[in-house]
Amino acid sequence: MKKTVTVLALAIVVTALASCNNHQAELDAAIKTNDSLSTIIQNKDSELDSLFSTLNQIEENLAAVNSRYNAVQELRRANIEGQPSVKNQISAQIKDIENLMAANKQKIASLQAKLNNDSKESTRLQELVSRQEERIAQQESQIAQLLTELENNKVLINKLNQDVTELTASNAQKDQYIKQQTTEANRAYYVVGTYDDLNEAGIVSKAGGFIGIGRRQGTNSEMPLDRFTQIDRTKVTTIPINMRKAIVVSKHPENSYELVMDENDNKQVSYLRILNPAKFWEQTRFLVVSTK
Repeated sequence: MKKTVTVLALAIVVTALASCNNHQAELDAAIKTNDSLSTIIQNKDSELDSLFSTLNQIEENLAAVNSRYNAVQELRRANIEGQPSVKNQISAQIKDIENLMAANKQKIASLQAKLNNDSKESTRLQELVSRQEERIAQQESQIAQLLTELENNKVLINKLNQDVTELTASNAQKDQYIKQQTTEANRAYYVVGTYDDLNEAGIVSKAGGFIGIGRRQGTNSEMPLDRFTQIDRTKVTTIPINMRKAIVVSKHPENSYELVMDENDNKQVSYLRILNPAKFWEQTRFLVVSTK
């Protein structure tokens, strides 16, 4: 009887041990499975985090593109697009826009590749990516229109600049012409010399006698200008003489000028002073003074 009990007890212990071993194996398998699932979940979470991070970056780039687009429009509305500094600002904004849009297209392509590789990926992610693709397409259309407008404005500004340049050149020519005409109109000539010198040069001619003895002396119609000194009659009002005697041969109203004597020698004519230039030069632009 005692032997039977011992054998029975041994059988129970063996069975228990076997049961424990099976349970441990199952537990180990469950732990291993759980670890695998955790790894998969962690990988999936990391992948989703990467996807949403990329989506956020795209969203930030879209906002930045809008901001720079609005900045360009503000510069254009200020109507100062033709200024070099503003043109440089617009060019910098456009370059930033192009870089941001290129980055967005690259990120969208990367997202699409990831979604295509995982058919079980959330359809919501696909919808988000599709909406961002639409926004990128809209921005591309806006920027294309903006670039066209800027190019048209550039052509218009170049045309305006050309017109201004031509007008400025035309005005400069007119100013130069007016200046020449004014200079010509104000040009006058004078010569001071003895009667013999003036006669020999063909500047004066006797009319029946000599100077100062009741006779008349006139000026020739065509005189050698190289013997004259050219002046601006609106600026010059004194003609140096420095001779004992001086007679104004050319025709000038007597009350429009005076002969001024030397302060230290009252017998010598120092200079001729023009009192009324307009009246003095109204009959001739040539002043001829005969001296002794």
